[in-house]
Amino acid sequence: MMLSCLRSRLARCLTSGLAAFVILLAVAPQLASAQSLPSLPGATGSDTAASGDSAAKSSEPSLDDLIKILENDDTRKKLVESLKAAAYQAPKDGKADQAADANPEKPGEIVRTLPGQVAEYTRMIIGVVAESVQEVPQYLELSADMLSGASSIDLPSILRAILPVALVALVVFAILFGSRYLERRIFARLAHGAEHASPIRKLAYLILSGLVEAFVVVLSWACGYLVATLYSGTRPGFSQALFLNAFLLIEMIKVGLSAFVAPNYPSLRLTPFSNRQASYWYFWLSRLVSILGYTFLFVAPIVQWASTQAAAEATQFIVAFGSLCLTIGLILKNRGVVRERLKRARKNGDTSFRAFVHALIGQIWWVLAIAAAIAVFVVWLQSPRDGLQFVAVAAGKSIAAMALGGLLFSTLSRMIAHGVTVPQELKYRLPLLERRLNGFVPKILTVFSVVVVIVVFTYILDAWDISNFAGWFSSNTGQTIIAGFLGALLIVVIAVGIYLGVSSWIEYRLNPNYGRVPTARERTLLSLFRNAFTITLVVVISMLVLSQIGIDIAPLLAGAGVVGLAIGFGAQKLVQDIITGAFIQIQNAMNEGDVVELNGVSGVVEQLTVRSVGLRSVDGTWYLIPFSSVDQVANFSKDFAYYVADIGVAYRENVEDVKAMMIDAFEELKGTNVGENLISGFDMWGVNELGDSAVVVRGRVMTKPGTQWGVGRAYREIVKRIADERGIEIPFPHMTIWFGEDRDGKAPPIRMRNDPAARQKVVESEAVQRPSEDRDMTRHGTSEADGRPIPPDQVDIDSAGGGRG
Repeated sequence: MMLSCLRSRLARCLTSGLAAFVILLAVAPQLASAQSLPSLPGATGSDTAASGDSAAKSSEPSLDDLIKILENDDTRKKLVESLKAAAYQAPKDGKADQAADANPEKPGEIVRTLPGQVAEYTRMIIGVVAESVQEVPQYLELSADMLSGASSIDLPSILRAILPVALVALVVFAILFGSRYLERRIFARLAHGAEHASPIRKLAYLILSGLVEAFVVVLSWACGYLVATLYSGTRPGFSQALFLNAFLLIEMIKVGLSAFVAPNYPSLRLTPFSNRQASYWYFWLSRLVSILGYTFLFVAPIVQWASTQAAAEATQFIVAFGSLCLTIGLILKNRGVVRERLKRARKNGDTSFRAFVHALIGQIWWVLAIAAAIAVFVVWLQSPRDGLQFVAVAAGKSIAAMALGGLLFSTLSRMIAHGVTVPQELKYRLPLLERRLNGFVPKILTVFSVVVVIVVFTYILDAWDISNFAGWFSSNTGQTIIAGFLGALLIVVIAVGIYLGVSSWIEYRLNPNYGRVPTARERTLLSLFRNAFTITLVVVISMLVLSQIGIDIAPLLAGAGVVGLAIGFGAQKLVQDIITGAFIQIQNAMNEGDVVELNGVSGVVEQLTVRSVGLRSVDGTWYLIPFSSVDQVANFSKDFAYYVADIGVAYRENVEDVKAMMIDAFEELKGTNVGENLISGFDMWGVNELGDSAVVVRGRVMTKPGTQWGVGRAYREIVKRIADERGIEIPFPHMTIWFGEDRDGKAPPIRMRNDPAARQKVVESEAVQRPSEDRDMTRHGTSEADGRPIPPDQVDIDSAGGGRG
């Protein structure tokens, strides 16, 4: 029964009446009982009486009874249940014992595993192919029978019937071709407007061009109808009406085909065809449509009217067989071209699954195409009337689905390739928005493209009665799955929108070039909030998506709780990192961009997370320090800082002269490029230390946070130069040199030459080589070229007298 059902879907070899009769015979044993039909819910008393009377009158089942059963929803459902029960009854004549031995747990029931089902379907398909091969002689006999009517074709009668159509056809095609010549200007303007348009606007231009072409067809048909009416006097004749109807339908199909490939205007084309390919396939497909359409809708009815039914069938067979041969020839001629096009991505190094599938289809596409063409011809051959209607309707649905799906798929593909472009003003406010949109939107459009392909494929299968996806979609299971998928997709889209909105707002707040400049604390808290928000959003959306597609998340939440508890005991250090980091952030101990010292490591804070801090030292080394190991935080960028100047001079120098030198050096410092970092005046503290070889005089100045080391470098440079100019000695560690003695206790003389004039020349030459402008241009290590602070090293900290702000 399943084999015959599959054969009926693949070959459509039975007419509707024969199919109803076979179904009635199949369910006759179940309908023979007097209690079966009357007890069906929804059956009326009159139906029961009629059934009883018909059963009494004849022992054979009536087709009217089956029609009544199928018209009622309740009785039809009952009939389906009876058919299922009849199909899966336990085998008889000793087969039940074999089935019971195959499955001891469930006697009488065969285990239907996935490999078993695959093997069963494979066997059925092989059986269908074998039976189709066996029926080849039958197909040849049918062809011979249809060709036998060619001898009854009456050409003079056919010509007399077609003669009234000549004037109408001449007027119709003259208006059609003339209007198409005039519409080229309209199409040229539309193509020029769509040349640099977005995919949506290009689709609008394409629809507008299709409407213009359809209007031309309708205008030509109306003019032909008017001419036919004037010619006959009252209304168009039979042959004229046939021609006009055929013309309207065929040309409308060609309009849809033209919109799909756009052969003459590449700017309007949304499908991935080149100009040569579009023109080539449009030429041959339009010719096939015209040949088959005018033959079956106009020529064959005229032949039947003027000759006989057999002559009309012979005409249809000759044209259909010729079209089949032409189709096979086109497929074989373009076999290599299509194969190379499908394998192009694979040859260019693309190793994706999509490229592999395209390459595989490129190897066998021509076999599948020829098989499909022959199958359509066989379906029509077995049932010329119903088969023609079925093939025409199925082909029309398939072409419409492929055209619409192709346009949508091409539009989405172009949108994916084109990307998303944001206005310049918005890009100035949100520099990363365009990159984020181009990271999410193409993926969502790719999902929509896959959905379009699946819908078109299932619709085509339903149109050819190969599957029944429409029934599955209307069932509870199908609606549940589709609703869950659409709900999950909607949740993901909303989540992406929320993420883009929040990320864009954070980016806007962190953008120093637009709006209010964020503080260091705002930058830190917003960065932490973005990380926490992203993690929370991903977890919540994942749970919602799993719940939407039908997965019970209660066990997942319970399992996550248990796993979280176990991880909590094993990851106490991680918890300590998070808690310590939270308190450090609450107290605002440091922020991104601050110069800090943690655990003996000083550097600029580049990254702050919930559990660690990243430092960049002065030599470029990046340190990752967990918060649990931080026992103290030394922040050099908090509010303000001090530079402590400890100047050591020789014991013989006058302290007042040293103080004056330090104050003069500070006054000169204010005129340099680091003077903008000074907040207060110079505080002179006086002698701070009487060292082993120097007298240390201390002073202090308040600076902006993080700039004290650059100020100190510039100040020490000025002090050194003024000390040299004024002859103030800056001592250094002394060393006693022993030159030895002879036996008499006399030491050799030491000859030293002190030339103050020569030393003054050296100082003046150094001043010339290093002018004051160059000294002012140095940044003294205060900040990088991009404005980032330069972290200190241990020498800087020690030279500043331990001043940490």
